[in-house]
Amino acid sequence: MRNLKIFLLLLVLGGMLFYNSNWFQSIFLPERFYKDIFNAPFDVTKNGESISIPLKYKYKTCYALEIAVPDKDLFHNSEPGNGLLKYSFVSNGRVIAEGLTYPPNSLHMALYRGITSIIILVFDLPFNSEGDSLTLDLEVIEPMRFLEPFSGKIHCKVSPSYDAKLGKCHGESTRIVH
Repeated sequence: MRNLKIFLLLLVLGGMLFYNSNWFQSIFLPERFYKDIFNAPFDVTKNGESISIPLKYKYKTCYALEIAVPDKDLFHNSEPGNGLLKYSFVSNGRVIAEGLTYPPNSLHMALYRGITSIIILVFDLPFNSEGDSLTLDLEVIEPMRFLEPFSGKIHCKVSPSYDAKLGKCHGESTRIVH
C-alpha cells in the first residue's frame, strides 16, 4: 500500500511537471502559450524613436522581439533592408545588458493572419534572474527605410519563440546570451 501511494504521488508530480512544460503548453495550448506579452505601435522608420517595454511573462522560455506590419506580401514586394535598434535591459534603474538588434533578414520573417513579422532579437526570460521590474528599452539608431510605406501601422511585439517541433527557438541566430 505504501509503494502504491509513493507511485501515485510520483505520477501526479510528474504529470504536473509535464503539464507545465513549454513543450506541452506550446503543443496543446498554443493560444495561451504564444499570446503576446507586449504589442504596441512603434515606428521604426524614424530615427531616434524610442519605446520602453515592461517584460511581464508567464513562461520561462525564449522570447522574440518582432517588428510587425499589416501586409501579407512583404515577402514578395520588397527585400528587407538595413535597420538597427539599440536595446537595453533595465532592472530597478540599472542597465543589465545592452547592444544592437540584428538587422532585418528575410529568413526571420513570418506571416500569420495577414501580418508579416520580422524577428530582430531573441532572448530568454527570466533575464539574469531579474524580477518583476525588468524592462526592455528600444531606440531606433538606423531607421528601417524599407518599411516606410507602413509608417504609422508598424507594431513592436514580444512573444514566446519556442517551437516544440524543432525543440528550439525560432530565430535562433538572433539570440543573445546573457
